[in-house]
Amino acid sequence: MPPLGARRTPHRRWSRHAARSVLLAAILLPLTLLSNGPMTALATPATSARLEDQLDQQNRQADQLVEQYNQSNEALKKIRRSLNGLRAEANGAEADVRKLQATLGARASAAYVQGAGSAVAAVLGSDDPAAAIARVQVLDLLAAHDGDLMDQLGVAGKAFDERQRNLVAAEKAQAAEVQRLAAKKAEVEQAADKTRALLSRMRAADRPSAPSPASGGPVAPPPLSGGGGGSGSAAAAVAYARAQVGKPYCYGGAGPGCYDCSGLTMMAWQQAGVSLPHSSASQFNVGRRISASELQPGDLIFYYSPISHVSIYIGGGQRISATHTGDYVRVQSLGSSIVGYARPNG
Repeated sequence: MPPLGARRTPHRRWSRHAARSVLLAAILLPLTLLSNGPMTALATPATSARLEDQLDQQNRQADQLVEQYNQSNEALKKIRRSLNGLRAEANGAEADVRKLQATLGARASAAYVQGAGSAVAAVLGSDDPAAAIARVQVLDLLAAHDGDLMDQLGVAGKAFDERQRNLVAAEKAQAAEVQRLAAKKAEVEQAADKTRALLSRMRAADRPSAPSPASGGPVAPPPLSGGGGGSGSAAAAVAYARAQVGKPYCYGGAGPGCYDCSGLTMMAWQQAGVSLPHSSASQFNVGRRISASELQPGDLIFYYSPISHVSIYIGGGQRISATHTGDYVRVQSLGSSIVGYARPNG
């Protein structure tokens, strides 16, 4: 051991410098891997696994936003249907009011022409005063009825105006919510696209000669295999879903060019005469809940809590699903995170 105060040798100075370099490299390496610059062969299985987990989480978050978007869009459609119905009622009511106003106007004109004493004169000059009195009483009753009806129409008109104002305000608010969710969904998809691109570059650096399933466009779907076709109305739903395999995913889509998960199952069961809402959570409440042991082709399988994904079972332990942005409608195994099953046709 060198005595105190001895000068450090170049070898010791080099060792401390090397240690600092190694520590700095250990800190900068993960940042280099996550940068947007060109990838090198520094990618590790652990880093790829982390990115794949990140991509799965982003896709799941996107699924939840799509579900919220679909539910809000369904609510907006209901509000607009109510508005259309209310406007149709208003048109009919307006026609009735015009007829009543014309009738009242004719009676008022007749009363003005005949004068205020015409009723008395009619009674006194009539060969049958009793019949004349009866006619006058009927006219009085009609006049009173017309007045009551006009009062009722006035009240109904005010109620109609208030209801229309409320529906118009609800329509605006719901449309704004749909736009907000669409913007949020776009943000999540943009983050997922960046992760997918980074993962693609890493895989390309590790396997430059092998095609990357996450690069460029959507992943090609596997061929159809296994599974039965079901029977009756379920067979029609399964056949439709099978025919869509290979078409791209698009959120809010219900065909014929692209689909999201609930749009696919909704349209599949529409072929069987069963109407489903465009929402995976809402579809869970349609039809009969079943257990895994009761699964038959055509049944719906629901994923995650809260529910944000749905697939259609085709038998043989397989399902058809519109997965997520950047992918296709494809045949898959049942997978995990299942929270329930339902049979739309009971």
